[in-house]
Amino acid sequence: ILSFIFIPIITAKMMKVTVALALVASASAFVPATNMRVSTKLNFEYGEYDDKMWDNDAKKEVYAKWEPTAARSSMNFNPFETFGGNSPDASGIFPGEA
Repeated sequence: ILSFIFIPIITAKMMKVTVALALVASASAFVPATNMRVSTKLNFEYGEYDDKMWDNDAKKEVYAKWEPTAARSSMNFNPFETFGGNSPDASGIFPGEA
């Protein structure tokens, strides 16, 4: 007879412990993760004519400074070169690139 009385009490205690553990475990899902820092530094160098008039005279000046044997960069590019029918901007970047 005593076993019928203790079984519901033990089951109720186990249920309370299980619910308490589940609450503690689920609460950790809302805690922000540590070390969430992301670098925001951009390693990009703008061209000489950025925020200036990018007309034919400016393109001629950039073309005169262009060194074809050196690596292409925002300061060393052919402004009259096209890629897919598009011309580069004042930094030597084509539309859709970067």
